[in-house]
Amino acid sequence: MLAVTPTGTLTVRAPGPDVVPERSRVADERGDVRGVVVRVFGPVARPYYAVRPRRTLTPAEGLRVIGSTLWVE
Repeated sequence: MLAVTPTGTLTVRAPGPDVVPERSRVADERGDVRGVVVRVFGPVARPYYAVRPRRTLTPAEGLRVIGSTLWVE
């Protein structure tokens, strides 16, 4: 995970060119659902995903998730 935007959306980079559809659920390493993909943008070779979290993250939670790996269920 790359960033948390001011609106609370998570910005995630895809590992390759395969694009997941919007509304796909995204989970962390433990399998806990973190949110859903609401937008796909950026370069075709490695797009970015805007993920709406299930709940608003506190600033401390936002710092903890930056750099973590998220997976599409």
